[in-house]
Amino acid sequence: MNKILSRIHSLKYRQKLILNCILVGILPLSIMAVYCYRQTISLLQHQEYSALDSAAGVAVSSIDSQIVLYEDLLNYLSFSDPVIMTPTQDPSQILATYVQLNYEFDVFLNGVYVQHPEILQITVYNALSDLTHGPQLRPVSDLEKQPWYTPNAVTPRPSWYLNADGTICVIQKIPNPFSKYIESYSDNYVGITLSPPAFFKVLENVSSDYHLEVSTPLQSLYAFQSSSIAGLVPGQGDWTTIARNTTNHFWQIVLEKPTKLLYAPANRIALFNTSIIITCLFLLLFSSRFLSAYFVKRINSLHDSMEAVRSGNMNIQIHDNLPDEIGSLTNNFQEMLDEINRLIRENYKNKLLLKETQLKTLQAQINPHFLYNCLSLINSKALMNKQPEISQMSQRLSTFYRTTLNKGRSETTLPNEIENMKSYVDIQKLLHDNDFDVVYQIDSPLPEIEVPNLLLQPLVENALVHGILPNKSRYGRLFLAISKVMDKIRFTVLDNGLGIPTEKLPTLLQTDSGGYGLKNVHERLQLSYGEEYGLTINSIPGESTMITFTIPLTKGAAGG
Repeated sequence: MNKILSRIHSLKYRQKLILNCILVGILPLSIMAVYCYRQTISLLQHQEYSALDSAAGVAVSSIDSQIVLYEDLLNYLSFSDPVIMTPTQDPSQILATYVQLNYEFDVFLNGVYVQHPEILQITVYNALSDLTHGPQLRPVSDLEKQPWYTPNAVTPRPSWYLNADGTICVIQKIPNPFSKYIESYSDNYVGITLSPPAFFKVLENVSSDYHLEVSTPLQSLYAFQSSSIAGLVPGQGDWTTIARNTTNHFWQIVLEKPTKLLYAPANRIALFNTSIIITCLFLLLFSSRFLSAYFVKRINSLHDSMEAVRSGNMNIQIHDNLPDEIGSLTNNFQEMLDEINRLIRENYKNKLLLKETQLKTLQAQINPHFLYNCLSLINSKALMNKQPEISQMSQRLSTFYRTTLNKGRSETTLPNEIENMKSYVDIQKLLHDNDFDVVYQIDSPLPEIEVPNLLLQPLVENALVHGILPNKSRYGRLFLAISKVMDKIRFTVLDNGLGIPTEKLPTLLQTDSGGYGLKNVHERLQLSYGEEYGLTINSIPGESTMITFTIPLTKGAAGG
């Protein structure tokens, strides 16, 4: 086994491709061919047998319908007055008998013949007298000539027999006309004679290439064999036989077909499928040689380019226009080579940018501390010189920048955000000589959840700069509310400033207003918590503006 694997490993790539086509293609295809052949034969044989079985079922249903039809007709005849009363006629009453036979009995039977022209003869068999009337009224003794006749052969129920002349007879006793209140039958009979080809015509097209036989427990009534299998004798050779019993009288219908003809369609289709599979095997064998040569040519080209790069030649240009894996690998190799060359060219520039970034990072660490130290010194000097406003301003600036810069982090705690907002408001009040009042309505305690940095200060700045301070007609008031509502925190910024023009309000959150405005806060809320969060702005021009928004207590509850 190891020697075989070693030989396979030592083969060239093209030889491996051909071997792979043989193992992966021809071998499974051969197995599939054998499996498909067997399954096709089995399936088609089952289908042909099911078709023959279905034909037998159709034959049974058809014969059942014929039996019911003529038995119903026979019952109708046996209980009709012309049939019941005719055998009881007194031959000595010539006129009455003549009228009964010619104007009632014959007329009644002629009406039945008109409705059923396929009936050969309707006969009433008279056991009471020697009165006869053509073939339609005969003595019972006529039945003794039939091979099936016995004294008990005819009953009050319909019975079916094959006559000596090859016709089919269905016969039963006639009720006693003088017993009105009990079920009583006379020794008179009524029978219907039918031609077997007419009666069994419904079986002519049940199948093809078949032999069919219909029999009762006493006789064989009918046999038929297709002309296409003339000369074949049922029972001699291999035949497929299906036997079914009818619902009425338990007639047996035997449907036979030569097995070789039954399975002929399956054999033809199986042979056709086998031919296709064999053709595919040869096509696979020959195409594998050409395809392997084509694939190896492209792989060899890629291999030569890689060897050149390994030798130090970085100016290789190779491209493959085909969108398959080899083409993708070739093009990716060229892109990788171009990227390496670009990185080599930009290596020095990247080193300079890295040094510059490190310097800026160091400055970002130094500058805040420098600012805080300066503000702390201003606060100390102000206190020493008894300047409370300067001291307050320096403290508020220190708090504001400390919470604003937030050590470079994009998120802060909710208490820090509130502190940042309050510091900004105090600075604005100092800058504008307390020209406006501020009312805080903040729930206590609030959870120390993480929130995006600088959410409230831009909203407060917008209320002061664009609403309260430009409005010189009345004293400014700013209302700030923060409350916990179920699993959310609700924020409200309300001012009594100039308001927002009605036509500008719908586009306020879709356009940039310069600086760190409302659109920026709105987008950061949606990015952090989901599309259902963001700013809601309501304004009455000339009177007031209210901005509200909510955030969930946990980011896991957010929709985004």
